[in-house]
Amino acid sequence: MLRINQTPNVDMNASISSTQAAGESTPDISFPDSGLDDYLTGQGLKETVKNALHAYKDNIELHEPWIGSDYIIYKGDGKTTYGTLRQNLGIPPKVLSETNNKRLSDDQIVKDAKIYLEDIGWYETTPQFEGEAADIRAQRNYGNHFAGYRRTVNNNEVKAYLR
Repeated sequence: MLRINQTPNVDMNASISSTQAAGESTPDISFPDSGLDDYLTGQGLKETVKNALHAYKDNIELHEPWIGSDYIIYKGDGKTTYGTLRQNLGIPPKVLSETNNKRLSDDQIVKDAKIYLEDIGWYETTPQFEGEAADIRAQRNYGNHFAGYRRTVNNNEVKAYLR
């Protein structure tokens, strides 16, 4: 027994017991998809975006208009496809087509592409249940290309990678 803070007319006794030895039993700790895979995917994409922007630096012009969103113009190198560009910069499908007002496919060679900084650094997340997956599909059908994606790179990071 351990006596704690003895005060008049109050008996405060607490028993101290040791915990079980570590080898006796191991508790079953499980989390239903804790999002760790999504986090690791995001961190990997962040590094991929950084490396891609450094590699493409000579073919990129950064535009920071006084009014409106910041964007870059990627001048193609004659061998990079839209699919490779999207994958390396973390851009969801259909975003480049919408931004450039063209119907672009992933196997086309990039000539010139306008890319808003807000469109860079997105990775697809894993839906937790069927209802969430159905919601994501519905949002994409109605034009929200970013439904089911999470951003891992912000505009200031993109600008820093280009400098």
